[in-house]
Amino acid sequence: MTAVLLATPYYPPNLGGVQQYTWNLARQLRKRHGYRVVVATTAEPGEPASTQVDEDGVTVYRLAAQRRISNTPVGFGWTGAIRRIIRDEKIDVINGHGPVPLFADLARRAAGDVPFVLTYHAGRMRKGHFAPDLALATYENVMLASTVRHSRELICASEHVGEDLPKLFDGRQTVIEPGADLDLFRRTPVPPGQRIVFSASLEKATSYKGLADLLHAVARLAPTLPDVHLEVAGSGTAEQDYHELARELGISDRVTFAGYLSGEKLAEAYRRARVLCLPTHFDNYPTVIVEAMATGRPIVSTRVGAIPMFVSEGGSGLLNEPGDLDALTASLRTVLTDYELASRLGAAGSDFVAANLSWQRQSDRMVDVFRRAMKKP
Repeated sequence: MTAVLLATPYYPPNLGGVQQYTWNLARQLRKRHGYRVVVATTAEPGEPASTQVDEDGVTVYRLAAQRRISNTPVGFGWTGAIRRIIRDEKIDVINGHGPVPLFADLARRAAGDVPFVLTYHAGRMRKGHFAPDLALATYENVMLASTVRHSRELICASEHVGEDLPKLFDGRQTVIEPGADLDLFRRTPVPPGQRIVFSASLEKATSYKGLADLLHAVARLAPTLPDVHLEVAGSGTAEQDYHELARELGISDRVTFAGYLSGEKLAEAYRRARVLCLPTHFDNYPTVIVEAMATGRPIVSTRVGAIPMFVSEGGSGLLNEPGDLDALTASLRTVLTDYELASRLGAAGSDFVAANLSWQRQSDRMVDVFRRAMKKP
């Protein structure tokens, strides 16, 4: 039985695209391909290191983190700890996940002669401020470049990643986008109500996902759409800020903060909604969009990252420029008041995911990459 180590800075119940990617991959490798799956990730700052076997039979090691700088966990002794995991679990291949700095890079250093595959989920990391941007550029050009050079195989989570960092990957990458588990995210008819679902991390560091914009849009819709309602699936350090914003906008009774949802509960949230809205200002390839498309829900989102590559304008969703509240409000109004359009967009998206982006298919492609890596000297 092949043993794979997934080295990822964050893992559920922490919410985010990389987390969902690795969680789905772990389940498919275990159930579909018979792999023994081990995950190395980080605990919340201040929490002790721990090890547990989850309900899917995946062994999860959470390494202690002393603090978090922006979205990057920082801890001591990780290289040695990962090296011990590799030895004790008799790992055959390691799959590290970025772009959060340090964790995947240290896993590559701990790998020794064990084949290492890097999966990268975003393009260039920039904050728009000189000091952090300089630090991030230095990381990409030095530490990340070294990790890339020493990886036997490279995976990008979208075409956008390779296009944004062409010198780094130099055409070596295989593109394997996030998928959806079609057994879980089943297609159902679009409901008649005017319910919107938003699913993303509510951490302060992920405010770019655009929930504040969406709350403002709901406030604009409320006077003429008396049944409009927003369900927020997610949790994080900024959650109370969003509760306060909803109160300030006078829409607290129109917003349900459902907390962190996963698995069947998340699928049910998609099925309750008429539309998934993710008005993100910066992103690569949000998994939640693929999952909502699989359930037959139209998408209202933005023209950033790889989103326009899989959400066809007017085919499976409506796209706007980030931060354009007028356009966001108009797109939501259109989908919420035109049932035939919503049904057509949802059906097209579901057909696309079934043909191209099931996690069953994507995990098959991932296994092919792992096998290539294990054959290389």
